[in-house]
Amino acid sequence: MRRFLLLLTLLAACGDDAATTDAGAIDAEIPDATTMVDADPENPASLRDTGLYADWDDETLADDVHAFAPDPILWSDGATKQRWIYLPDGETIDTSDMDYWRFPEGTKLWKEFTRDGTRVETRLLQKIGPEDADWFEVAFAWNEAQDEALATPLGANNVLGTEHDVPGRSQCRQCHDRQPSRILGFSAIALDHPSTNGELALAEVVAMGWLSNPPTASGGAGADYFPLPGATLDQQALGYLHVNCGGCHNATTDISTVNIRLRLDVGGLATVAATNTGMTAIGQPHNLAVAGATAVIEPSDPDASALYLRFASTNPAIMMPPIGHQLVDTDNAQLVYDWIDAMTP
Repeated sequence: MRRFLLLLTLLAACGDDAATTDAGAIDAEIPDATTMVDADPENPASLRDTGLYADWDDETLADDVHAFAPDPILWSDGATKQRWIYLPDGETIDTSDMDYWRFPEGTKLWKEFTRDGTRVETRLLQKIGPEDADWFEVAFAWNEAQDEALATPLGANNVLGTEHDVPGRSQCRQCHDRQPSRILGFSAIALDHPSTNGELALAEVVAMGWLSNPPTASGGAGADYFPLPGATLDQQALGYLHVNCGGCHNATTDISTVNIRLRLDVGGLATVAATNTGMTAIGQPHNLAVAGATAVIEPSDPDASALYLRFASTNPAIMMPPIGHQLVDTDNAQLVYDWIDAMTP
């Protein structure tokens, strides 16, 4: 609830009076968690009922469940995470739009969070119907003995002695409902990296025949399918903003108060300037309530860049992202700072 109120405060601070009205309309379109408890016919009470493990006691994954890892990852106050996906046998992911994959009914994805050495929650996203909006989401909070994880549809704060907050179902929707596919980390650009530790990356997903319209590698075995433009620093910063900010800031979002697109499109990667970030943020004016900012990204001047100032702040009125974290990702804040600082004015 604390983070939900924080979101309202932040959206109200992101623009003028009209922006405040828009923010209220946005939140009104997202049902409260208490109205969604029966969205899934099975409505699993325990993580053990979701099909993740073939053997609960040994935590042996089910045969048709596969680990995957996006790169870069979404910052969650330093929590480490594991991710898994189940795709129904014989089904494929509709990738006719490579930027927004559409998943078949029955798809399940899980994400497990460990904070300060303690496993705190595992989230489930399950496709329960044919339409884009037909997803069921819930987090399962682990007990102190680490032998049971129960559905927590209304969320919980500071679980198991950590500062980690388990989100309620409506909070899950605040991020996942802002693009058609609903899935953020299992996507073309996020998976386009070498596989590590046997986890699925884009090349493995293509080889498994999971994609209706598979991409072609850009240059030989193991090459990137969608290489990001620019120097290494450009690629790192663009990729980080794509994963950490693009879920809300994209062409399909319902957020109308800020016209910034930080989610990259596979067809717009020729140059840094041609990316969505380049066109809508670099050197572009802003309408954000950030003192000292002269542009969304002011080339060569991070301290005058609204994007950096919000990203590096813990002030509830301006911090970004507005939900899902309370601490600044200092390493990647420095990455964004260095990236902007290195730009030609």
